[in-house]
Amino acid sequence: PVFKSPARARRGMGKNTEGEKVVEAGARSVARRPLPPPTTTEGISQILFYQYVEPVWSARRQKQALAEFHRLAKLHDVTGRGRIALEGVNCTLTASAEGARAFCEGLRAWDPELFNDTDFKLTDGVPRETKFKALTLKSTQELVAYGLGGERAPLLRQNTAKHVEADEYHAMLARKDTVVIDVRNYYETNIGRIEPPPGGAEFLDPMMRNSREFPKWLNAPETKEKLRGKKVMMYCTGGIRCERATALLSQMERAEGDVETQGIYHVRGGIDRYLKTFPEGGYWRGRNYLFDLRGEQKPEDKSETQVSRETKSACCVCKSPFDLYKGKHACSNKECKVPVIVCDGCRKRAEGELKASLMCPLCERGHELRDLPLPDLVGQKRKLALAGNAFGVDAGSKKPKKTHEPSKFVHVARLPLIVTATDVRLALAGVDTTARGHSRLVSATEGGSRVEWIADRDTGFFYGAAFVEFPTTADAERAVERATTAPPKVGGGKRRARVNFAPARGKDAARAGHEGERPPVPATPGR
Repeated sequence: PVFKSPARARRGMGKNTEGEKVVEAGARSVARRPLPPPTTTEGISQILFYQYVEPVWSARRQKQALAEFHRLAKLHDVTGRGRIALEGVNCTLTASAEGARAFCEGLRAWDPELFNDTDFKLTDGVPRETKFKALTLKSTQELVAYGLGGERAPLLRQNTAKHVEADEYHAMLARKDTVVIDVRNYYETNIGRIEPPPGGAEFLDPMMRNSREFPKWLNAPETKEKLRGKKVMMYCTGGIRCERATALLSQMERAEGDVETQGIYHVRGGIDRYLKTFPEGGYWRGRNYLFDLRGEQKPEDKSETQVSRETKSACCVCKSPFDLYKGKHACSNKECKVPVIVCDGCRKRAEGELKASLMCPLCERGHELRDLPLPDLVGQKRKLALAGNAFGVDAGSKKPKKTHEPSKFVHVARLPLIVTATDVRLALAGVDTTARGHSRLVSATEGGSRVEWIADRDTGFFYGAAFVEFPTTADAERAVERATTAPPKVGGGKRRARVNFAPARGKDAARAGHEGERPPVPATPGR
């Protein structure tokens, strides 16, 4: 189905220098702002939102989030689907206009620090038949399947890319020395994409089958050559894919010497907000592929005829122009299986004798990205941490923290006086130990094999520091990297611990501290 919203309130509507309608209110994020009132009570409302979490949630907090989502959904009759991962949430939901807003406000009340920063994208007046029948929430490793889970994930807090509102993003598309990357899959760009004006940004399509291929495309020498010395813009459907994509490029730029841009930018709210800001389409041509029951989205003030005329896609059987994905037709290549377009006239044959021979445009051309090498993401993060780059800078400090020579011993400071060796090892492994009730066990490679408490030589009192030994220097490097990028809170402590290598301890056994599950308590204080 093709979704066309009803006429909405044109709050703040004007015209830009090209004479196009611009809905200025549509260009603004609702993060840290009141939610907009309903524009209509007809139909249903759709909620699109994502929110990354850094440092990541503990397993216990993730379970609490799942429970709260289910509670709020039941209370406000919210249906849809979403992903709840340790790294955050990504949801497409449906409800009444009132229920949708009550659900969002409920999340803000549950975790204000996190969800007040969330850009809830609300669309009212959606046809009732597109309402999801139930709520499905999946526990996943990644919110977007880039294959960058765990240590390979580029950190969003260190991302140098800038969010740009839709109206400013539109103006940037007309500038030279700029490239704009469509971060979506090729079957999505096939029916619609941004086309910058002549003399403006150069459009780059990675032509990928899935998001796992994006890091490979970005790592290719020819891609880096196109980005070098340019302002790099990115966009996707709602913004979530650009969060990781821009963070990946930002990390590569800081860690490697073969790519240097003039800045990285992505449109806040993605295509969804761009089309709400420019109801006549702006520089958008064709349809916006959607993963919900609406199927596709077009500029509100463009007719179906106009949209079909500017779309360049075709039926994979007869090759006649066609711009809708109807049915569940897929490429017959077992290593591909992406959606393919089949026109009404070819549908019966595509469901029958031609089903085993349907091919997508990429397979027809023999275009492949899957065999390209991935960038060394863990190596890049380690390089930045050891060099004292952005990964080695405390969030509130101006000077890089000095990083000692790597060693299999690390020094952990600013520990609370009431702490255990288990707390320290869990924190070094990246587990949130401030959330009591955690039960995860960690290996020696994650959290160290031995904890030595450092006590005053004269008084015997523990003063909040410890040495931790790891099986290898590489294990210690990973722990220091984790603690540098996301300084942990240990046990019940309110301060974040400081973690660094302790090469002197490795070279001098006389520096060894006291072993045990808890810090030492002197038998005779003061002696």
